[in-house]
Amino acid sequence: MHNGSFAEMEIGTIQKSKAAKVEIALVYPNRYHVGMSNLGFQTAYALFNDIDDVKCERAFLPEPGGDSRADIKTIESGRRISEFDIIAFSVSYENDYPNLLAILDQGGFPLQSAERNFPHPLVVAGGVACFLNPEPIASFIDCIFIGEAEEMIPPFLECVLTAAPDSASEKESLLATIAREVPGAYVPCFYKISYHPDGTIQGFKTTIDVPDRIRRVFSKNLSLHETHSHVLTPNTAFGSTFLVEIGRGCTHGCRFCAAGYVYRPPRFRTGRDLEKTVEKRDSRIDKIGIVGASISDCADIDPLCGFILSKGLHLGFSSLRADALTHSLLEALKKNKTRTATIAPDAGSERMRSVINKGMTEPDILNAATRLMEIGILNLKLYFMIG
Repeated sequence: MHNGSFAEMEIGTIQKSKAAKVEIALVYPNRYHVGMSNLGFQTAYALFNDIDDVKCERAFLPEPGGDSRADIKTIESGRRISEFDIIAFSVSYENDYPNLLAILDQGGFPLQSAERNFPHPLVVAGGVACFLNPEPIASFIDCIFIGEAEEMIPPFLECVLTAAPDSASEKESLLATIAREVPGAYVPCFYKISYHPDGTIQGFKTTIDVPDRIRRVFSKNLSLHETHSHVLTPNTAFGSTFLVEIGRGCTHGCRFCAAGYVYRPPRFRTGRDLEKTVEKRDSRIDKIGIVGASISDCADIDPLCGFILSKGLHLGFSSLRADALTHSLLEALKKNKTRTATIAPDAGSERMRSVINKGMTEPDILNAATRLMEIGILNLKLYFMIG
């Protein structure tokens, strides 16, 4: 399937007709199906397009069977990403780092940031993989966002819209301004890294007047920002489900969980704010997917479920904690006629669950299975890690 076919099946595609001062190609370094299933990617798409003088279009890793020499083009207009002012990668998984390089190479760009000059687009990257460890891609990216998009995109665009560089020297000046004025912005060319003999990083030294240490930026009040599906398409993992993020972070601190640490402190939206978000769905969509690392810890989860069901909508959950199945939550699952529930023991023994700080006992898991069966849920999906 080609880009045009994907676009024809979408609900909510953002099409800006008037000319924009800055044009951005937002790229997910994997196939369309994976990228459009990603709520962070959809959020960045909406945030970029919220700015009047900015036009943002999407591009993806080409589908299998296509011409490996063909240009990478955007979904919205079919233009080559080389025609845009900025290429912005949204990266959620380290496994996609090689795809990022493949896209740059197929787009006709020098891979190393130092070898790209005007008129090459500015290449930036963000997403949770960049929070965790940006160094594997540091020499290929002009600017890396260490933080949440809601807090970083507006000040970044303010710098770009003011500067609009048209030469190599002006591009370097813009990057210096971004490094100084945008909290969480990491511009690798201004940092010299030293290494221990075993190859691990020993330290950083700045080469110009930029912050010695880059601190992760996060939104202190999530209720100021809505996070939900903006483009719906059957060509995703969730089909015609309107995804709503209930919160970020987790109170449990399992030792294996990157999201539990990188999104600290745990933050949840209020029930009323979430109800307003649900009401923004397209009227053709009748399923709401509740997304979060720790859904059952949200104080307003029970009334939110009641509100969704009262609207005649169906519910879906990313997963539930076996030790947090309240009577109200079970009643919501029953009214929803849920057929399959998902819980995550993560390890197969009590000892291993203790080692990883899961805080879930075997009786918790068996009790959850029994209670789910009693309300008619006969399919149980279990998440385990191996290795």
